[in-house]
Amino acid sequence: MSKPIDELIQNLQKSKKKIISSDELKNLIISSFWENTPISKIYKITFQLKNRGFLIWLRKDVFFISNPEKPIKAEEIEENRYRKLLKDQCNKGCKQRYIWWLTALEIHLHGNWVTIPETIMIVNKEKQAIETLLFEKQIAFKKFESKWKNLISQLIKHTNEANMPNCKNFLIANLELSILECLYNFDTANKWYIEECIKKAIKKNGKTLSLSNIESIIKLWKHNTSLNRLYNLTKLTYPNLSEDIKKLIKKYGFIL
Repeated sequence: MSKPIDELIQNLQKSKKKIISSDELKNLIISSFWENTPISKIYKITFQLKNRGFLIWLRKDVFFISNPEKPIKAEEIEENRYRKLLKDQCNKGCKQRYIWWLTALEIHLHGNWVTIPETIMIVNKEKQAIETLLFEKQIAFKKFESKWKNLISQLIKHTNEANMPNCKNFLIANLELSILECLYNFDTANKWYIEECIKKAIKKNGKTLSLSNIESIIKLWKHNTSLNRLYNLTKLTYPNLSEDIKKLIKKYGFIL
């Protein structure tokens, strides 16, 4: 190895197991070689570092500094870095936001998500887009609107603060909203799992499940179908709750 490469690797290894952006890496390469290092040379050095195991590509312009003598699995990087990267990427894209759908419901059930989702959904005001978070994991940013009006200011009232490893103070849909969202954005491939999660959530939190919260949400004119599905789901196991839900449907919507 040439001396500049030796110096660069030594500098990288001082920050092993940390994340580095392409701009930070570029500056490190320039400081180890020369000020006017051409961009083609920087790309070549970056590829060489990746190929030799000193860098692991996470997503566009973001790398994990690794030690090829002590290889690390992608699953370990995900477990240790996913939540922090999620919060950082959300901070750049949207001020008001919360985790919705099944991930929020799983957090209510288990205190954390059981597995890191392939795609996590983030309700926000600013953007509708799908972005890569790390490796193959994605973020789906979603805007909720009714009658051409963004609903984030109303929906944010129905969230709870969740404190997870490397991701403090992240808002998630409260129990009632997460249940309705799972039934609204219904994934037929995971129908059984979603319904079982909802049943377990009701069993675990039956005494604190708030009909007034459900009423406030349904008044946004977005979850009539969800409420009908919840009514059918609770008919046999929770008949009293089912009847209360039926009354809300008649008051604010219609029976499907």
